[in-house]
Amino acid sequence: MRSRFVALGSFLALAASLAIGCGKSVPTDDVKPTVKSDPKLDDLLAKLDEAAPNGQGATFVKPIMDIWKEEFIDKTKGKVKINYQGTGSGAGVTQMTKKLADFGCSDNPMTSKQMAEVPSGEAIVHVPLVIGAVVPAYNVPGVSEPLKFDGPLLVAIFTGKVGKWNDSRIKALNPTAALPDLVIQPVYRSDPSGTTFIFCDYLAKVDAEFKKTIGVSNAPSWPKGVGIAQNKSDGVAGHLSRTEGAIGYIELTYALDSKDKLKFGSVKNKAGKDVPADLESITAAAAASLDQKQTQEPYSLHELTYNLTDAPGEKSYPIAGMSFAVMYKKQTGAKGKAVVAFLKWATSAEGQDLAKRRNYAPLPESLREKVHQRLDGVEIQ
Repeated sequence: MRSRFVALGSFLALAASLAIGCGKSVPTDDVKPTVKSDPKLDDLLAKLDEAAPNGQGATFVKPIMDIWKEEFIDKTKGKVKINYQGTGSGAGVTQMTKKLADFGCSDNPMTSKQMAEVPSGEAIVHVPLVIGAVVPAYNVPGVSEPLKFDGPLLVAIFTGKVGKWNDSRIKALNPTAALPDLVIQPVYRSDPSGTTFIFCDYLAKVDAEFKKTIGVSNAPSWPKGVGIAQNKSDGVAGHLSRTEGAIGYIELTYALDSKDKLKFGSVKNKAGKDVPADLESITAAAAASLDQKQTQEPYSLHELTYNLTDAPGEKSYPIAGMSFAVMYKKQTGAKGKAVVAFLKWATSAEGQDLAKRRNYAPLPESLREKVHQRLDGVEIQ
């Protein structure tokens, strides 16, 4: 028990070092590892045969996947080329289940319904990859200061109960902001999305009516006539950039990477503190959650899956989430070996250092060790 608390304490302490550069986007071509590689992993990668595994799924994790796959080509001296397409969590899980992709990525664990599609006798492995945040990003002309939100206000906005930016409920949280008399246009994801799942999971925790009427899903039925749907994170970010009055939910990295530098607001957490999304607040949310027993589906259905939304603690950002790779426990040949090796490297200190530099919070060492043990149990035929 003591080692568990020591590990979590070390994880929280990591936030101080991560805070340097928080909120700054790192250009893709500038991201290189700054920690030494693991000799055992280097030896494993050197023994891989040529392979070109295909992965697809979560757009949440695509910015770091783009870095990882390029670096992995160098690490394997060109022998292994990972192809990853950001098709959305739902599509990634479906294609992996049908064995049309070698691995999928999702920001929520596989649900009972998704697990029912897995062939009898087969087992699925969930691999935590990175920890990130979903932020309320908006385009409100004339407002320079970051806006403040809380859970009930976000529910009211995304269900159409608050329809203008100068509404009294927004003014109450932002008394000094020059809020315009402008119609609010919520922007949702049109595709089955893990980012949507994380956002809905948070809203359902802070509003019982939302939980009852809309619920937690990667493809919920939003109120008719309210807002507009866009495909993938890029589609939401693009619409926000073009449309005055729009507000949407996107992964933090997309907001920081956006061409027009999309603005995003802080969110009041369970402790009543207005907290912006950055590496420190994401790390704090994870540290407060990883020791909690997972009793709710889909997290309770799998090993190493954690719900990070609405975490306790004054420093915790309340809409944090974890992205997972999902794959069959039985893998085949050179592709199977390459997938396991890639995921081991991505979740190593070196791979997680790259994630940190792309504004994701890295997995704590204690969890990385469990991930590697889980991957060691994958059967290569």
